[in-house]
Amino acid sequence: MTRLPRNPVSALLLAAVLLAAVLLAGCGSDAPVPADAGETPAAVDPAELEAGVEEAAVEDDAEPLDWTPDILPVPKDDVRAALRDADEARGQGRLLGGDLAEVAGGEPVAAVTATEAAAADLPGSAQDEDAVEPGALEILLGVLATDAANESANSGVDEIASELIERGRRALDEGRVADARRLERVLARARAQHPGLASYREAIEAARRAQLLTRRGDARVRADRIFRPEGKGAVAAYREALQAYPDFLPARDGLVRLQAEHLNRALAAAQSGDYADSEKLQADAARILPSSPALQDMAARIVELRQGRTEQLLEQGHAAVDALDLELAARRLAEAERVSLQARGLDSLRERIELARHYGRFRPGQVFREPLAAGGEAPEMVVLAHGRFVMGSPEDEPGRQENEGPSHEISFNRGFAIARNETTVADFRRFVAATQYRSVATRRGRSTVYDERGGAMSEHAGVDWRRDHAGRPAEPELPVVHVAFEDAEAYVAWLSAQTGQRYRLPSEAEFEYALRGGSSQAYAWGAGTPPRVVGNLTGDGDQSRLKRNWSNAIAGYSDGHWGPAPVRSYPAEAMGTFDLVGNVSEWVMDCWHDSYRRAPADGTAWVNPGCEERVIRGASWASTLDRARSAYRQPSPADTTHARLGFRVVREL
Repeated sequence: MTRLPRNPVSALLLAAVLLAAVLLAGCGSDAPVPADAGETPAAVDPAELEAGVEEAAVEDDAEPLDWTPDILPVPKDDVRAALRDADEARGQGRLLGGDLAEVAGGEPVAAVTATEAAAADLPGSAQDEDAVEPGALEILLGVLATDAANESANSGVDEIASELIERGRRALDEGRVADARRLERVLARARAQHPGLASYREAIEAARRAQLLTRRGDARVRADRIFRPEGKGAVAAYREALQAYPDFLPARDGLVRLQAEHLNRALAAAQSGDYADSEKLQADAARILPSSPALQDMAARIVELRQGRTEQLLEQGHAAVDALDLELAARRLAEAERVSLQARGLDSLRERIELARHYGRFRPGQVFREPLAAGGEAPEMVVLAHGRFVMGSPEDEPGRQENEGPSHEISFNRGFAIARNETTVADFRRFVAATQYRSVATRRGRSTVYDERGGAMSEHAGVDWRRDHAGRPAEPELPVVHVAFEDAEAYVAWLSAQTGQRYRLPSEAEFEYALRGGSSQAYAWGAGTPPRVVGNLTGDGDQSRLKRNWSNAIAGYSDGHWGPAPVRSYPAEAMGTFDLVGNVSEWVMDCWHDSYRRAPADGTAWVNPGCEERVIRGASWASTLDRARSAYRQPSPADTTHARLGFRVVREL
């Protein structure tokens, strides 16, 4: 291989070049200035940092030393060998020799020393000990110094110049502006007329501008000036650098670092439960690099984290509802609303809490029965929705009585469950068998029945809850009659004890609310005569066993029964109940008051301690049409027992 030994002058020039490079490196590095994670922003003076950036830029503007290689003409006899050496150097990636070898993408290679030359029987001397192998360009220039028209050498120099421009552009992309400028000096000496040199110089100027802006961005990061002042923060500087030189990696890396820091802080905030701060940090991260994969990945990770926490909170909330700890359930819902990014699952818990506030563990319209501790089941109940209605009758309603007013609004804040039918003989028999209870009529030894022969109600001995309207043994599915208010109260107390729940008689307001079924007209079915069979009332088609008819019957109406019918013999009413409209009248909890003045507005029973008269609600099998009105009410002594009076129960939720 042809070796170009250095003379003393060239050695001095090389030393000067190296010294200049060291000084330039000390004055301002090409690499971006990283933000110091441990530095306190308050301790950084933004003005000083900006001034430092400007000073570094001034120092960088100093022109690099011209490329002054020691080019010696190659003897004509050695041209062919020199061209081979040049090809070999290019094959090794050594386009330039000396300290520019690395800049050009190769590694400097030491020349063969005198000792090695002697051992290999090669020409050499002691003065070659510091020599460095020349690069392909230097070799080719040596050839051209001998033969300027050498086609192979000229072609090789052109190719190397193009490759150096390409490598210089890569250096510019990576932020190694000084290296790119040194390559420009090589090109200016080796191929000043290369067609790509002008645009390369323009790229260098653009990269120098980007480098200055990137350093400003780094300085602003250290001063904690990320976005502010508007248009003058670190993000703005990095973006301006990319506008000047779109492929300037240090500026892109500055934005990536900033976004990564914001995203990591956003994740930490989400993990600690500070979702507002997490969202703000994510929004700031999106301002730095919108739609970046890192932004999308972290957003998905935080969404997954938050959704996992949401599901955990919702599970705890549902468990709290199951335990009717509604305060805890509401807290868990509020926290889940703060955590969750979507409504999935929230509405379900919110609905359950709202339902539980009004219905406990039930839902409106739900039908249920509860087991009794002694065996068997309590009456079947239906849950009525909480709501409002106007109780009583308007003054212009036909058949209205004074005690039905004044009409007033009732508001139920909680729902309640009411028995779907009247308490049956079978229900009451289970109670008596379990408690050995003796009813008022049993103790009294008599009650009022319908006397078929006389066609009127009369008191008969030996009649109690076990008998029907005519005094005959009652069938199990008939509504129990011949029961006083006291008997009904004893039954609901037993039900409460057997189920562990609060059973009671309905209030007068609850009864009317259920009977109306949402209707504000005089009758549950609307106005006037029933258009169809709706319950057990006094129809002109009804006949007793002895072919008796009602004297004040409902025209064109026949329900098929004279006396109580088995429960549920007629269609269900609007709220899922049976026989509120007829069959037997029913005890309610209220004491009798001859008007609604000062009556409770919340639907609770109006009870005065020690009252002797109670309220009876609903029509019976022997009632005229006007008594089937929804607002009709009548008083009765609490110890009354007869063949037209029974009861049903309510369960509190």
